[in-house]
Amino acid sequence: MHPSTLRGIRYARYASYLFAALIAALGVLDLVGGWTWGSFHVPPRWQPETVHYPLALQMECWFFIFYALLLVAPWEKIQDEKTWRKLFTLLCLFSIVFAFVMISEVMAKNYIAKAAKTKARIPVFQAILLFAALGQIPTLLFVRKPELVD
Repeated sequence: MHPSTLRGIRYARYASYLFAALIAALGVLDLVGGWTWGSFHVPPRWQPETVHYPLALQMECWFFIFYALLLVAPWEKIQDEKTWRKLFTLLCLFSIVFAFVMISEVMAKNYIAKAAKTKARIPVFQAILLFAALGQIPTLLFVRKPELVD
């Protein structure tokens, strides 16, 4: 195997850690209702007045945190093939559910904007998160079996 291929897989894994940190931060940000440091304020993704199902939002936040923990698991050190397959199946399921959550979020924000007779923003951030989540599946597969890249 070419060294640049292995280096690319390693860089993709590093990007997975950054993605996991972002996902965990988004989950925590909504759980605590935003973050303020001096004059710097980061609002939550959902404004409290538009949330009709706070339990669903809390479940989404905890899902983000658990998904991030699954991404930062030491995949490279799992020796047992059966355990790795079970965890990989769980990761695939979480990634697909995450994509569904992002699509649902876009639909909900469009519905809210339509009810307010405004135009919703283009869902660029959700699209990036969706594709980054789906990119975790091949990344961790190639970490385990780099010979499948060629």
